[in-house]
Amino acid sequence: MSAYGIHHVSAITKDIIENHDFFTQFLGHRLVKKTVNQDSPDMYHLFYSDYKGTPGTDVTFFEIGMAPKFTPGTNSISRTILRVPSVEAIEYFRTRMEEQGVYHEGIIDYFGETIMKFSDEEGQRFALLADSVYNDSEPYAGGGSIPLEYAVTGIFGVEVTVQYLKPMVEFLQLLGGKYDGDIDNAEQARVRFGDDSVFVVETRTTNVEKQGYGSVHHFSLRVKDEAALKVIGERVTREKWRNSGVVDRHYFKALYISAVGNITVEISTDTPGFTVDEPLETLGESLSLPPFLEQDRDFIEMRLHPLS
Repeated sequence: MSAYGIHHVSAITKDIIENHDFFTQFLGHRLVKKTVNQDSPDMYHLFYSDYKGTPGTDVTFFEIGMAPKFTPGTNSISRTILRVPSVEAIEYFRTRMEEQGVYHEGIIDYFGETIMKFSDEEGQRFALLADSVYNDSEPYAGGGSIPLEYAVTGIFGVEVTVQYLKPMVEFLQLLGGKYDGDIDNAEQARVRFGDDSVFVVETRTTNVEKQGYGSVHHFSLRVKDEAALKVIGERVTREKWRNSGVVDRHYFKALYISAVGNITVEISTDTPGFTVDEPLETLGESLSLPPFLEQDRDFIEMRLHPLS
């Protein structure tokens, strides 16, 4: 059993209001889960995705108000790459960015794909990649503010920057990634998980990235169920990779692995999903809490500020 795609990407913001507006109003995602960091429930954890909260479409954010700005460097998840259905969709967003003052770098070739890099106000690094293949996601398009034919359809992949490429590629292969290049002489590699990809870039520098607002905390690969998750857990433990064991996150089961360069790679199950505690039609409208935090709901809500 192996991971077969990207499940989600989780990043850090210090301003959840601006972050919420950027994702829901500018990029057109739906807020499908408004909850808190289960390990530190005084902070928001928001999940933005397609209409249904389909695994592989979620970009999530932890709000850490006192976080410093990240310092870019190696041993990092250096970019989140979102999938749009066409080059025309990229061009639509380029015009939208120019009109609204969002930084972008123009349309370029990247590993043989057509992309446009851009960033939000906090310097969070993204790209749009033209790819018409997306599985069972249901694009949302900002509830009508973006033409549906141009809407973001999910996460295509992530870029990972490391000091040494080979160990990271071998680690990703351990999880089920496919790579057929010359691993001993490459400075960059594309490791495929189904229709998604992890792009590994080697940068041999001692300047290691320091996390803060504007950086990615971790990315997650997806598996079908807990049985598959346990198989991968046994595999990485056997190979001496430090990991959390299976953790119940209420919306999915997760395994956190400290990978090459202390980069956190999570493996998450597709089920049970975000409708486990809310109906599809009203996802993200109320504060959702896992059962073990329900007894503290009043205190938690008192410490969180409204999103609008």
